[in-house]
Amino acid sequence: MKSQDRVDQSRPGGRAGRNNHKITDGSARKDIDRTEVQRRALMTLAVLAGLLLVALAGAGLLFRHDMADARARLAAQPTQVFRSEYGDIQYRVVGTGPAVLVSHGITGGVDQAESIVTQWRNINDNYRFVYASRFGYLESSIPDGATSRLQAAAYRALLDHLGIDRVFVAGNSAGGPSAMWFAIDYPERTDGLILLSSAVPGPEPEYMPKLVVEHDFIYWAAVKSSPGTLLGLLFPKSVIASMTDEQKDFIVKNAFVAAMPISERADGILFDNTVTLPGVNDIPFEQITVPTLIFQAIDDPREYAGGQEMARRIPTNRFLALTGGHVLLTHETEIRTTIDSFIGRYAHEQPE
Repeated sequence: MKSQDRVDQSRPGGRAGRNNHKITDGSARKDIDRTEVQRRALMTLAVLAGLLLVALAGAGLLFRHDMADARARLAAQPTQVFRSEYGDIQYRVVGTGPAVLVSHGITGGVDQAESIVTQWRNINDNYRFVYASRFGYLESSIPDGATSRLQAAAYRALLDHLGIDRVFVAGNSAGGPSAMWFAIDYPERTDGLILLSSAVPGPEPEYMPKLVVEHDFIYWAAVKSSPGTLLGLLFPKSVIASMTDEQKDFIVKNAFVAAMPISERADGILFDNTVTLPGVNDIPFEQITVPTLIFQAIDDPREYAGGQEMARRIPTNRFLALTGGHVLLTHETEIRTTIDSFIGRYAHEQPE
Protein backbone atom coordinates (compact mmCIF):
# COMPACT_ATOMS: atom_id res chain seq x y z
CA MET A 1 0.00 0.00 0.00
CA LYS A 2 2.75 2.36 0.87
CA SER A 3 4.60 1.29 -2.26
CA GLN A 4 1.52 1.94 -4.32
CA ASP A 5 1.13 5.34 -2.75
CA ARG A 6 4.64 6.20 -3.71
CA VAL A 7 3.99 5.04 -7.25
CA ASP A 8 0.76 7.08 -7.45
CA GLN A 9 2.46 10.22 -6.12
CA SER A 10 5.20 9.95 -8.70
CA ARG A 11 2.80 9.80 -11.62
CA PRO A 12 2.02 12.90 -13.62
CA GLY A 13 -1.52 12.87 -12.35
CA GLY A 14 -0.52 12.28 -8.74
CA ARG A 15 0.13 14.83 -5.99
CA ALA A 16 3.81 15.24 -6.72
CA GLY A 17 3.15 15.67 -10.42
CA ARG A 18 0.53 18.26 -9.72
CA ASN A 19 2.90 20.16 -7.40
CA ASN A 20 5.65 20.12 -9.98
CA HIS A 21 3.23 21.37 -12.57
CA LYS A 22 2.14 24.23 -10.31
CA ILE A 23 5.74 25.28 -9.70
CA THR A 24 6.46 25.19 -13.41
CA ASP A 25 3.36 27.30 -14.20
CA GLY A 26 4.29 29.92 -11.50
CA SER A 27 7.80 30.35 -12.89
CA ALA A 28 6.46 30.74 -16.38
CA ARG A 29 4.01 33.41 -15.28
CA LYS A 30 6.79 35.26 -13.49
CA ASP A 31 8.89 35.11 -16.65
CA ILE A 32 5.94 36.34 -18.69
CA ASP A 33 5.26 39.18 -16.22
CA ARG A 34 8.92 40.18 -16.22
CA THR A 35 9.02 40.19 -19.99
CA GLU A 36 5.85 42.31 -20.13
CA VAL A 37 7.30 44.85 -17.68
CA GLN A 38 10.49 45.04 -19.69
CA ARG A 39 8.52 45.42 -22.92
CA ARG A 40 6.40 48.22 -21.49
CA ALA A 41 9.46 49.93 -20.01
CA LEU A 42 11.21 49.80 -23.37
CA MET A 43 8.10 51.15 -25.08
CA THR A 44 7.90 54.00 -22.54
CA LEU A 45 11.58 54.80 -22.99
CA ALA A 46 11.16 54.71 -26.76
CA VAL A 47 8.21 57.13 -26.56
CA LEU A 48 10.09 59.45 -24.22
CA ALA A 49 13.16 59.31 -26.45
CA GLY A 50 10.99 60.12 -29.43
CA LEU A 51 9.39 63.06 -27.64
CA LEU A 52 12.83 64.27 -26.56
CA LEU A 53 14.10 64.07 -30.12
CA VAL A 54 11.06 65.95 -31.36
CA ALA A 55 11.54 68.59 -28.64
CA LEU A 56 15.24 68.91 -29.44
CA ALA A 57 14.50 69.14 -33.14
CA GLY A 58 11.88 71.80 -32.48
CA ALA A 59 14.23 73.68 -30.15
CA GLY A 60 16.97 73.47 -32.74
CA LEU A 61 14.73 74.92 -35.42
CA LEU A 62 13.52 77.70 -33.12
CA PHE A 63 17.09 78.46 -32.03
CA ARG A 64 18.32 78.72 -35.63
CA HIS A 65 15.33 80.91 -36.49
CA ASP A 66 16.00 83.28 -33.59
CA MET A 67 19.72 83.44 -34.37
CA ALA A 68 18.98 84.20 -38.01
CA ASP A 69 16.64 87.01 -36.92
CA ALA A 70 19.28 88.41 -34.55
CA ARG A 71 22.02 88.40 -37.17
CA ALA A 72 19.68 89.90 -39.78
CA ARG A 73 18.86 92.70 -37.34
CA LEU A 74 22.56 93.44 -36.82
CA ALA A 75 23.29 93.27 -40.55
CA ALA A 76 20.47 95.71 -41.28
CA GLN A 77 21.99 98.37 -39.04
CA PRO A 78 24.17 100.75 -41.07
CA THR A 79 27.40 100.98 -39.08
CA GLN A 80 30.99 101.82 -39.92
CA VAL A 81 34.33 100.72 -38.52
CA PHE A 82 37.11 103.20 -37.68
CA ARG A 83 40.59 101.64 -37.76
CA SER A 84 42.07 103.52 -34.84
CA GLU A 85 45.29 103.25 -32.85
CA TYR A 86 43.14 101.45 -30.25
CA GLY A 87 41.92 98.86 -32.72
CA ASP A 88 38.66 98.69 -34.65
CA ILE A 89 35.82 100.86 -33.37
CA GLN A 90 32.35 100.15 -34.70
CA TYR A 91 30.11 103.22 -34.69
CA ARG A 92 27.06 104.93 -36.07
CA VAL A 93 26.20 108.67 -36.18
CA VAL A 94 22.55 109.71 -36.34
CA GLY A 95 20.68 113.03 -36.13
CA THR A 96 21.52 116.71 -35.76
CA GLY A 97 21.91 119.07 -32.83
CA PRO A 98 24.15 118.98 -29.76
CA ALA A 99 26.36 115.87 -29.90
CA VAL A 100 25.69 113.02 -27.45
CA LEU A 101 28.12 110.10 -27.22
CA VAL A 102 26.32 107.03 -25.83
CA SER A 103 28.42 104.54 -23.87
CA HIS A 104 26.33 101.35 -23.70
CA GLY A 105 26.00 98.78 -20.93
CA ILE A 106 26.97 95.14 -20.55
CA THR A 107 25.66 92.70 -23.23
CA GLY A 108 25.51 95.72 -25.53
CA GLY A 109 27.05 97.14 -28.67
CA VAL A 110 26.25 99.92 -31.07
CA ASP A 111 22.72 98.51 -31.35
CA GLN A 112 22.12 98.65 -27.60
CA ALA A 113 23.54 102.17 -27.47
CA GLU A 114 20.94 103.24 -30.01
CA SER A 115 18.12 101.40 -28.24
CA ILE A 116 18.56 103.70 -25.23
CA VAL A 117 17.04 106.36 -27.51
CA THR A 118 14.80 104.33 -29.82
CA GLN A 119 13.45 101.56 -27.56
CA TRP A 120 14.00 102.56 -23.95
CA ARG A 121 13.22 106.21 -24.78
CA ASN A 122 15.54 107.59 -22.11
CA ILE A 123 16.75 110.44 -24.38
CA ASN A 124 14.79 112.41 -26.96
CA ASP A 125 15.90 111.98 -30.56
CA ASN A 126 16.60 115.64 -31.37
CA TYR A 127 20.37 115.39 -30.93
CA ARG A 128 23.38 114.24 -32.91
CA PHE A 129 24.09 110.80 -31.48
CA VAL A 130 27.38 108.96 -31.68
CA TYR A 131 26.76 105.29 -30.96
CA ALA A 132 29.85 103.13 -30.53
CA SER A 133 30.49 99.51 -29.61
CA ARG A 134 32.84 99.41 -26.64
CA PHE A 135 35.93 97.18 -26.48
CA GLY A 136 35.10 93.59 -27.39
CA TYR A 137 31.51 94.18 -28.48
CA LEU A 138 30.40 93.17 -31.98
CA GLU A 139 32.95 94.57 -34.45
CA SER A 140 35.05 96.55 -31.95
CA SER A 141 38.31 94.93 -30.89
CA ILE A 142 40.11 94.87 -27.54
CA PRO A 143 43.59 96.45 -27.50
CA ASP A 144 46.38 95.17 -25.29
CA GLY A 145 46.16 96.58 -21.78
CA ALA A 146 42.54 97.67 -22.27
CA THR A 147 40.90 99.60 -19.43
CA SER A 148 37.92 101.90 -19.09
CA ARG A 149 40.33 104.82 -19.24
CA LEU A 150 41.77 103.54 -22.50
CA GLN A 151 38.21 103.19 -23.80
CA ALA A 152 37.75 106.90 -23.10
CA ALA A 153 40.87 107.62 -25.15
CA ALA A 154 39.37 105.55 -27.98
CA TYR A 155 36.22 107.69 -27.80
CA ARG A 156 38.40 110.79 -28.16
CA ALA A 157 40.09 109.30 -31.23
CA LEU A 158 36.69 108.50 -32.77
CA LEU A 159 35.46 112.04 -32.18
CA ASP A 160 38.63 113.39 -33.79
CA HIS A 161 37.94 111.15 -36.78
CA LEU A 162 34.38 112.49 -36.98
CA GLY A 163 35.41 116.11 -36.50
CA ILE A 164 33.30 116.53 -33.36
CA ASP A 165 34.86 118.87 -30.82
CA ARG A 166 32.51 118.61 -27.84
CA VAL A 167 29.93 116.10 -26.62
CA PHE A 168 27.64 115.17 -23.81
CA VAL A 169 28.65 111.69 -22.68
CA ALA A 170 25.84 109.38 -21.59
CA GLY A 171 27.07 106.31 -19.72
CA ASN A 172 24.62 103.48 -19.10
CA SER A 173 25.39 100.65 -16.64
CA ALA A 174 28.85 99.20 -17.46
CA GLY A 175 29.31 102.07 -19.93
CA GLY A 176 29.46 104.50 -17.02
CA PRO A 177 33.16 104.08 -16.08
CA SER A 178 34.51 104.96 -19.55
CA ALA A 179 32.11 107.93 -19.73
CA MET A 180 33.47 109.14 -16.38
CA TRP A 181 37.06 108.75 -17.52
CA PHE A 182 36.26 110.75 -20.66
CA ALA A 183 34.95 113.58 -18.47
CA ILE A 184 38.06 113.39 -16.27
CA ASP A 185 40.67 113.25 -19.04
CA TYR A 186 38.97 115.47 -21.63
CA PRO A 187 36.92 118.09 -19.75
CA GLU A 188 37.55 120.61 -22.52
CA ARG A 189 35.59 118.31 -24.87
CA THR A 190 32.82 117.39 -22.43
CA ASP A 191 29.74 119.60 -22.23
CA GLY A 192 28.23 117.36 -19.58
CA LEU A 193 28.19 113.85 -18.14
CA ILE A 194 24.95 111.85 -17.94
CA LEU A 195 24.94 108.64 -15.89
CA LEU A 196 21.96 106.33 -16.40
CA SER A 197 22.01 103.54 -13.80
CA SER A 198 25.78 103.59 -14.10
CA ALA A 199 28.06 101.04 -12.53
CA VAL A 200 28.81 102.35 -9.06
CA PRO A 201 31.50 101.88 -6.40
CA GLY A 202 30.90 99.23 -3.79
CA PRO A 203 30.71 95.43 -3.69
CA GLU A 204 31.00 93.82 -7.09
CA PRO A 205 27.70 92.51 -8.52
CA GLU A 206 27.15 88.97 -9.74
CA TYR A 207 28.56 88.49 -13.23
CA MET A 208 27.32 86.54 -16.21
CA PRO A 209 29.05 83.13 -16.30
CA LYS A 210 31.62 82.63 -19.04
CA LEU A 211 29.90 79.41 -20.16
CA VAL A 212 26.70 81.33 -20.87
CA VAL A 213 28.16 84.29 -22.76
CA GLU A 214 30.37 82.16 -24.99
CA HIS A 215 27.63 79.78 -26.16
CA ASP A 216 24.62 81.12 -28.02
CA PHE A 217 22.47 78.04 -27.46
CA ILE A 218 22.95 78.04 -23.67
CA TYR A 219 22.13 81.75 -23.46
CA TRP A 220 19.16 81.34 -25.79
CA ALA A 221 17.85 78.40 -23.75
CA ALA A 222 18.16 80.44 -20.54
CA VAL A 223 16.20 83.33 -22.07
CA LYS A 224 13.48 80.99 -23.34
CA SER A 225 13.17 78.80 -20.26
CA SER A 226 13.92 81.12 -17.33
CA PRO A 227 12.99 84.73 -18.15
CA GLY A 228 11.92 85.28 -14.56
CA THR A 229 15.37 84.41 -13.31
CA LEU A 230 16.93 86.84 -15.77
CA LEU A 231 14.60 89.61 -14.64
CA GLY A 232 16.10 89.11 -11.19
CA LEU A 233 19.42 90.37 -12.58
CA LEU A 234 17.86 93.80 -13.18
CA PHE A 235 15.11 94.15 -10.57
CA PRO A 236 14.55 93.41 -6.90
CA LYS A 237 11.68 91.03 -6.16
CA SER A 238 9.43 93.88 -5.04
CA VAL A 239 9.66 95.53 -8.46
CA ILE A 240 9.11 92.29 -10.37
CA ALA A 241 5.99 91.59 -8.31
CA SER A 242 4.50 94.93 -9.37
CA MET A 243 5.28 94.58 -13.09
CA THR A 244 2.62 93.80 -15.68
CA ASP A 245 3.05 90.97 -18.18
CA GLU A 246 3.53 93.57 -20.92
CA GLN A 247 6.35 95.22 -18.98
CA LYS A 248 8.03 91.87 -18.36
CA ASP A 249 7.77 90.98 -22.04
CA PHE A 250 9.25 94.35 -23.00
CA ILE A 251 12.24 93.87 -20.66
CA VAL A 252 12.90 90.32 -21.83
CA LYS A 253 12.74 91.37 -25.48
CA ASN A 254 14.80 94.55 -25.22
CA ALA A 255 17.30 93.56 -22.53
CA PHE A 256 17.88 89.85 -23.18
CA VAL A 257 16.61 88.81 -26.61
CA ALA A 258 18.20 91.96 -28.05
CA ALA A 259 21.60 90.74 -26.80
CA MET A 260 21.55 87.79 -29.20
CA PRO A 261 23.84 86.53 -30.60
CA ILE A 262 25.56 86.74 -27.21
CA SER A 263 28.76 85.12 -28.50
CA GLU A 264 29.49 88.21 -30.61
CA ARG A 265 29.52 90.24 -27.39
CA ALA A 266 31.32 87.69 -25.22
CA ASP A 267 34.75 89.36 -25.28
CA GLY A 268 33.23 92.65 -24.19
CA ILE A 269 31.16 91.06 -21.43
CA LEU A 270 34.15 89.21 -20.02
CA PHE A 271 36.21 92.42 -20.23
CA ASP A 272 33.50 94.24 -18.28
CA ASN A 273 33.31 91.42 -15.73
CA THR A 274 37.04 91.38 -15.04
CA VAL A 275 38.15 94.97 -15.71
CA THR A 276 35.38 97.55 -16.16
CA LEU A 277 33.11 96.80 -13.22
CA PRO A 278 35.79 96.09 -10.60
CA GLY A 279 37.68 99.18 -11.80
CA VAL A 280 34.85 101.56 -10.97
CA ASN A 281 36.08 101.53 -7.36
CA ASP A 282 39.32 103.19 -8.49
CA ILE A 283 37.79 106.12 -10.38
CA PRO A 284 38.74 109.50 -8.85
CA PHE A 285 35.23 110.95 -8.81
CA GLU A 286 36.52 114.18 -7.29
CA GLN A 287 38.26 114.91 -10.60
CA ILE A 288 34.98 115.02 -12.55
CA THR A 289 34.63 118.78 -12.90
CA VAL A 290 32.04 118.95 -15.69
CA PRO A 291 28.30 119.29 -14.97
CA THR A 292 26.98 115.82 -14.13
CA LEU A 293 23.50 114.32 -14.07
CA ILE A 294 23.05 111.09 -12.10
CA PHE A 295 20.01 108.80 -12.33
CA GLN A 296 20.06 105.90 -9.87
CA ALA A 297 17.57 103.36 -8.53
CA ILE A 298 16.59 103.58 -4.88
CA ASP A 299 14.98 100.12 -4.87
CA ASP A 300 18.35 98.50 -5.54
CA PRO A 301 20.22 99.05 -2.23
CA ARG A 302 23.70 98.41 -3.67
CA GLU A 303 23.11 100.67 -6.64
CA TYR A 304 21.54 103.44 -4.59
CA ALA A 305 24.35 103.49 -2.02
CA GLY A 306 26.98 103.64 -4.76
CA GLY A 307 25.11 106.38 -6.58
CA GLN A 308 24.98 108.44 -3.39
CA GLU A 309 28.72 108.03 -2.96
CA MET A 310 29.34 109.27 -6.51
CA ALA A 311 27.06 112.24 -5.87
CA ARG A 312 28.91 113.04 -2.66
CA ARG A 313 32.31 112.97 -4.39
CA ILE A 314 31.54 114.58 -7.79
CA PRO A 315 31.79 118.38 -7.31
CA THR A 316 29.00 119.58 -9.63
CA ASN A 317 26.11 117.18 -10.00
CA ARG A 318 22.38 116.67 -9.76
CA PHE A 319 21.31 113.34 -8.27
CA LEU A 320 17.89 111.90 -9.10
CA ALA A 321 16.79 108.93 -7.00
CA LEU A 322 14.15 106.95 -8.91
CA THR A 323 12.34 103.64 -8.60
CA GLY A 324 12.03 100.95 -11.25
CA GLY A 325 15.15 98.86 -10.71
CA HIS A 326 18.21 99.01 -12.93
CA VAL A 327 16.26 100.20 -16.00
CA LEU A 328 14.36 102.87 -14.00
CA LEU A 329 11.10 101.47 -15.32
CA THR A 330 8.18 103.90 -15.88
CA HIS A 331 10.36 107.03 -15.45
CA GLU A 332 11.16 107.54 -19.14
CA THR A 333 9.31 110.84 -19.48
CA GLU A 334 10.91 112.32 -16.36
CA ILE A 335 14.36 111.22 -17.51
CA ARG A 336 13.90 112.66 -21.02
CA THR A 337 12.61 115.98 -19.69
CA THR A 338 15.49 116.28 -17.23
CA ILE A 339 18.11 115.42 -19.86
CA ASP A 340 16.59 117.93 -22.31
CA SER A 341 16.85 120.66 -19.69
CA PHE A 342 20.42 119.65 -18.83
CA ILE A 343 21.59 119.66 -22.45
CA GLY A 344 19.79 122.91 -23.16
CA ARG A 345 21.58 124.55 -20.26
CA TYR A 346 25.14 123.36 -20.96
CA ALA A 347 25.34 122.85 -24.73
CA HIS A 348 28.01 124.78 -26.62
CA GLU A 349 27.49 125.98 -30.16
CA GLN A 350 29.48 123.90 -32.63
CA PRO A 351 29.35 123.11 -36.36
CA GLU A 352 27.43 120.04 -37.49
